[in-house]
Amino acid sequence: MKMKYLWILVIIGGAILMIVGSAVGSQFYTTLLEQLILAGFIGPEFIPLVTSIMTVLGYIALFGGYSVLVAVFLILIKLNRVGRLIITIATGFGILGLIIYGVSWAVGYFSIPLDTTWETILNQVHGLFTFDSGLALTGTAIVVVGKFLLKRSEKAYEEKAEEAIEADEREESSSNNSDSKFCPECGAKLPARANFCNKCGKNFD
Repeated sequence: MKMKYLWILVIIGGAILMIVGSAVGSQFYTTLLEQLILAGFIGPEFIPLVTSIMTVLGYIALFGGYSVLVAVFLILIKLNRVGRLIITIATGFGILGLIIYGVSWAVGYFSIPLDTTWETILNQVHGLFTFDSGLALTGTAIVVVGKFLLKRSEKAYEEKAEEAIEADEREESSSNNSDSKFCPECGAKLPARANFCNKCGKNFD
């Protein structure tokens, strides 16, 4: 359990670096939404729903490190899944940035031909990622690693707790068995001090 709090401290440290480095990514979600609509990937009937989702994601990304600190608080009050989800969204901008840079580099280096629509989307999204601040990128990476290790430590703790429960159940079962005996005549389970079988009447004297 101590490891859990260690990784939480690591996440908090990464969040502070994100705040100092101004790691925000709300503009990414807005631009992505606009491009998806212009490209026709989202039907008119789904635009309000997708817009609402992107708005929520945008606000979480906008507050970057602050969102991570809120997520840590949720984890501490046992809302682990919600907290980890918020961390994923808050750090997703940085992770996507690395992916976009990698894709852009590969397309340019290997001269991969792209459809005009996809090329436009890639260029515009690529322009959103500047990473002028090394603190922002470093903080994002620390939070992502901290979240991964936190999840692993929680899983290990849960497995140990389950093993302890199973061991207690086996011990209790063994203890119960030692307080009883079985009739040699009919096999009925009886108290250890029984002098006769109340099922078949066999006398043990």
